[in-house]
Amino acid sequence: MSWGTYYKHEEYLSRISKSQIDEEIGEHEADNRRIYAEMLAYMAMTPLACAKDCEGREYPWAEFIANKMREFQEGIEENCFLLCRLRQCRETLREHPENVEEG
Repeated sequence: MSWGTYYKHEEYLSRISKSQIDEEIGEHEADNRRIYAEMLAYMAMTPLACAKDCEGREYPWAEFIANKMREFQEGIEENCFLLCRLRQCRETLREHPENVEEG
């Protein structure tokens, strides 16, 4: 059975304790900033004829960059979803601490 933090009796943060919420928010915000910076770096590059992915497969630049942007989008979406839940939990913890419990 996993543990985490329940809040508002409707949401659950898996493997995150009350004391870790602010730290987790900071980490996910930093991840989003890193992803944005990496996106900008790719967009500023002079296009290559081909590029290799992390597994060593070679793709034409247009296909490679499209795949990279899709990866970045998925990462940002996941981070934003979790950030929203973390912020909701933090708000509940501050305003109604009786509605937040670990377990």
